[in-house]
Amino acid sequence: MAHRAPGLVRRLCVQRGLEVRGPLDGIAEPVAEGARLVLNDRGITLRLLNREYYTSFHLEWRVIERQIVSRLGRFHLHYHEFFLPKCGGDVLPAAPHQIWNWIGNWIESYSLPSSAYSPDAWHPYVVSRRIPVWVKLFSVYPPEGLLAQRVLDSLSAQARWLRKNLEFDVRGNHLIQNLRGLAVAGAFFAGSEPDEWLRTASKVLFRECQEQILSSGEHFERSPMYHVDVLLALADMRDAFQAAWGGAPDYLDAVIAKMAEFLGKVLHPDGQIPLFGDSTLDLTPSPRQVFARLRMDFPNLEPERAVSYQVGDYWVYREGGNFLIFDAGPVGLDHLPAHAHADLLTFEASWGGKRLVVDAGVYDYEDSPERAYCRGTRAHNTLEINGQNQCDVWSRFRMGRRGWPGNMHCDRAGPFHYAWCTHNAYRHLGCPEVRRLIICIEKGPWLIADWVMGRSQASLASRLHIPSEWNICSPSENGALLELPPARLMIEPGSASGHTWKHGTANYFPQFGVKESAHELVLEGTTPNVLIWQIRSHDVESAGCVVSDRAASIVHCGHECIVFFFEERN
Repeated sequence: MAHRAPGLVRRLCVQRGLEVRGPLDGIAEPVAEGARLVLNDRGITLRLLNREYYTSFHLEWRVIERQIVSRLGRFHLHYHEFFLPKCGGDVLPAAPHQIWNWIGNWIESYSLPSSAYSPDAWHPYVVSRRIPVWVKLFSVYPPEGLLAQRVLDSLSAQARWLRKNLEFDVRGNHLIQNLRGLAVAGAFFAGSEPDEWLRTASKVLFRECQEQILSSGEHFERSPMYHVDVLLALADMRDAFQAAWGGAPDYLDAVIAKMAEFLGKVLHPDGQIPLFGDSTLDLTPSPRQVFARLRMDFPNLEPERAVSYQVGDYWVYREGGNFLIFDAGPVGLDHLPAHAHADLLTFEASWGGKRLVVDAGVYDYEDSPERAYCRGTRAHNTLEINGQNQCDVWSRFRMGRRGWPGNMHCDRAGPFHYAWCTHNAYRHLGCPEVRRLIICIEKGPWLIADWVMGRSQASLASRLHIPSEWNICSPSENGALLELPPARLMIEPGSASGHTWKHGTANYFPQFGVKESAHELVLEGTTPNVLIWQIRSHDVESAGCVVSDRAASIVHCGHECIVFFFEERN
């Protein structure tokens, strides 16, 4: 996107004596594909969260808003991110003067920062997302004449509104986005008031980074999607501080680098995020675009030699295009479980670069059956006891009773790469400890074993969710063949003393508002049984696994053998 002369921008003034400090064209990019504006012969089509809405060429904001049922959809309408180029390109969806006329119409329709009058358009989080869009557009294609003055007056009013309504009650990623909006406005405008916006953003951001960015580099809400969102927000704030002050706070570079390093370590071989917690593939830019925005090299996700490592509360195994990530961390924050799911000890996997085992993703943020399903245990690749969720998820973003994981143990012994962990989420059912052991054998099978410590009788169900692009052939009591050429895999259920397994279907939501079908494999048994899934290439020898009821397991594959001894929970 080419610049207009900065002088044209700086000569404009706004109310209360504010002036424009200078252009900020590097912010608010890349933009995700989740929101699009398309012009056609009949008018305008807006695509928000994979739903299409139609209006005339005048872009009648109120008409579209009334069509949108979900609040998140209305939020995306008022972000205005569909006005920006997509995928790192430089082509706007319409002529600049047309976009500014539509923004002028928006100012007329939503001029009052009153939550009673327009709660979605003036929600602090929405204002935080909209300010960088307008600033970027103004920096590159400033509007002409009186409209420019109206836009600047509205921008300054939005920044003042945001300064008074920072979401200290919600915190988390919302507050980070608030600070992004405030910092961008402070860097765009000049004067004592914008300088105070910048100082406030910098001061609060330092404190929030100390709390919100874990030592591993992960964002503390433990959603890969929001991790990407926060990472890009920090990059925009770094640019804003650099533009206004000639340099950003020293700690910010280190935080951004640490977050990027974490992101690179948890990606599937397809270069996309795992769908842990509230995560989808379409509401944030792709990780490749993120690394390009940060001017960092994209990591190698398909090492020739097998490697395994711990990153934070995750254990990762990689061997070429084969990948497994084991989530042994808490479901989320005790004080902020909004984006947490009942998914303790879940995992995802890819084989040959294709996704093989997936969590359900997210369909919506409404009080819907889909929302309840996505947050529940049965939507994840983990053990469910007595048909109950691990945690008491309710409403859209709430969680009551919950469990916590123990410490993860991981290591390597010869060709055996392994990790195991426990959780106590079913202690109210008389099952004080659930254990999961995952073993990845180089060039060999993978084993996922689940068992329960305790004396209560309970029914067990261990699930695997497999995208429908995989074809399941000839299921029998001994397992099934999975095919996605050139890959041919065997999935074999097993147990210590009797089990049943079945093949069905389940919902899969890789994008907001998109419902797909996935294979659901369910391995069932009762305590004190041990349930074991084995995944292997069809031409690789099966492994044997014996897990005792108390504290040990023996695994053998070919001429290799390993014995595990498990520590008891204190």
